[in-house]
Amino acid sequence: MDLESPLLGHWSSLPFSYGVMEASELGLLGDGRGWSAWFNADALCVTRLTWRCPRPGVVELHTRWSVQGTISDGPGPLSFATTEPVERRDEVTRHHYVIEPAIPMPGADPLMAINFEESVEFCNEYARGPREIRPEDDPSHLVLPYQ
Repeated sequence: MDLESPLLGHWSSLPFSYGVMEASELGLLGDGRGWSAWFNADALCVTRLTWRCPRPGVVELHTRWSVQGTISDGPGPLSFATTEPVERRDEVTRHHYVIEPAIPMPGADPLMAINFEESVEFCNEYARGPREIRPEDDPSHLVLPYQ
């Protein structure tokens, strides 16, 4: 198994965000592209990135651009109601991680999660979501489509 395959898919901090007014998500595509998102009741910020694993237990995130705005209150997945201009970025960060079962809150059943030593989008722990995701699952795909 290659180093990247355990990370593929959607990850969400929502199960670990009880009592908190904000949450984060990660989407890691099999071609090395992806996104991170931070959101609360009013705002959404999405950062488009590329990623790779230089060695076991370490993921390198290279941010390319970000966009922020107001969050849509419509049904369905995260999306923007309005956006500000896209901000170009060029930052590389490395994050040590472990993927293992975690209990999101006392009394809850364990779920598979990734735990980062250094936070990603203000969170250290994310629950595994669907492993099969598409570029169109990115909340910013209508702002700047993947090419």
